[in-house]
Amino acid sequence: MNKKLIFSALRCPDGYMIADDIFSKYGTLIVAKDTIVNEFIRQKLISFNVDRIAVFEPELPKNSNNSPKEAFADTKRKYSEGTNSIKVIIKDLAVGNKLDYENINEISNSFYENMNSNFAVIDCLNQVKSADEYIYTHCVNVSLYSMLIGKWLKLSENEIKILMNAGILHDVGKSKVPAEILNKRGPLTESEFDIIKKHPLYGLEMINDIPDMNDEIKNAVLMHHERENGTGYPYGLKGANISYFAKIISIADAFDAMTSECVYRHRLTPFETFREFEKAGIGGGYYDPDILLTFLHNISQYYIGSKVMMNTGKVGEVVYVPPHCISRPVVRVEDEYIDLSIQKNIKIVEML
Repeated sequence: MNKKLIFSALRCPDGYMIADDIFSKYGTLIVAKDTIVNEFIRQKLISFNVDRIAVFEPELPKNSNNSPKEAFADTKRKYSEGTNSIKVIIKDLAVGNKLDYENINEISNSFYENMNSNFAVIDCLNQVKSADEYIYTHCVNVSLYSMLIGKWLKLSENEIKILMNAGILHDVGKSKVPAEILNKRGPLTESEFDIIKKHPLYGLEMINDIPDMNDEIKNAVLMHHERENGTGYPYGLKGANISYFAKIISIADAFDAMTSECVYRHRLTPFETFREFEKAGIGGGYYDPDILLTFLHNISQYYIGSKVMMNTGKVGEVVYVPPHCISRPVVRVEDEYIDLSIQKNIKIVEML
């Protein structure tokens, strides 16, 4: 954790992170912890007569003096190297070759040790969203989103690396699904979807006899499409019967799938995806609420400062993500602040 500092609300620099929830004298939440400070946040605090605030210094990659641009370039290079390695591994598994578990460990260790800036990781994941070779990039993306969730949940380094390995391997069973079904542009028939639903079983079969394969990884591969309310597959498990790592990977998997280009639909913006999670996860009971809320609260803060296009045709900048409605942030357009949680007819349609 970066050093905790005290600033006056008026003079706190941009980019620092609020250390604690800040409440009004009536007990109303003004600004949630982990919010990134900017001009909008400073003015909001001042309007509530908040004088001093505790903040954390901006995140910097450990063991590195790199600029954010250099950190992104390093992350993207490691991402490409990892994707190429995973492509070879999945192709080998698909033809029946045995996996050397140490190869997976090496990829996860490289990601964990070298991708030290969460900002750079998320920037990289936002940009690498092509439908080409989706099966391989998706495995990398899910591993990295799972790494972030593991950090936000304060899992141990060893647990996070196991989780990352599970993310890499979670969809290996899809290599056993016919390409014409995986790449179909229209809706799947019931029989085609039944075949898709077998991929967790195929995945477990492919890794089950690999020496030293962790049981947590096996369970995560098998259960990553199970849902809290029992509507998932392959077994329709509920709640406590689902592996904790599978619950994490299910969220990482869904987020990456919705925000990626694929053959049958266009990608959603992160804020559209947040809305889907609010409906399915919080309202629908699909996902573990504690894991989901931790993920949404943390990742949403990384989109503050993003340039966005709205359905009005105007371009603005995300300046605040309200904790009660993260899918509808406050956007600054020139000198105007537009609160999308109030102005329901306006929405973000593109990230720029």
